[in-house]
Amino acid sequence: MLAACILSPGLVVPNALVHRPVLSHAAISMQEKKQSFDNDMSNWKPSNNQDFGDGKALHAGNFESTDTPDFFDENSDYGKDISTMDGVLGSSVQNVKKNRSNNPGVEGALDVNPDITVWEEEEIDVDAVDFGKSADIKMTDLDFDMVVDSTIKKSIMIDVRPMMMTYERFYCGFTSDSHPSFSCSPNQGKMENRNGPPTQIEVTCTPNGASGELKGTLCFILPDEKPFSTYYGITAKSI
Repeated sequence: MLAACILSPGLVVPNALVHRPVLSHAAISMQEKKQSFDNDMSNWKPSNNQDFGDGKALHAGNFESTDTPDFFDENSDYGKDISTMDGVLGSSVQNVKKNRSNNPGVEGALDVNPDITVWEEEEIDVDAVDFGKSADIKMTDLDFDMVVDSTIKKSIMIDVRPMMMTYERFYCGFTSDSHPSFSCSPNQGKMENRNGPPTQIEVTCTPNGASGELKGTLCFILPDEKPFSTYYGITAKSI
């Protein structure tokens, strides 16, 4: 009958007739018990016995290591030769113990004396080179004027700017129609690569009593890159 009254629409059931579940004593005890998240260690305090160092701070020192690797057999001598300082050397400790600090790893590998061939660069007999005549040169790269005493030699320096990507051989000298008072040094060598320092050629005029305008054409030849050879006109006024 009670169920029928509850299901009937619009029917009000007195509070006295509503069924309330009765909680057992065990259920009430479970609700009152608090959950613990510290594994019951909230009241734990370290012991002051000697096993814990008499409560010393960890940075006080004089502690003995209690770490024992699981793979060491306590009844074996294995690992007893390892010091606590061995780890400082890392993996090289094995070389120290085996006296291999100066051993590259392969016996006799550095004892080989290979036959190394050094290619000698071809020497050019500059005195036998025919530099042609000044008229054969269409234009000079730079022209220099100098005044000399007819009885005293005088020198000037010519800087040849490098323009190649590699070190280039060169030789230099004067055309056959140049005045014989002119000479240059060095007359051959190797030029620096691009952006390197210029090659300096010392041009000397020794008039030996000759007076007037003494003319010469210096040829700076790159035998492997002849289109990049340079030419310089020299005029010495001897008085």
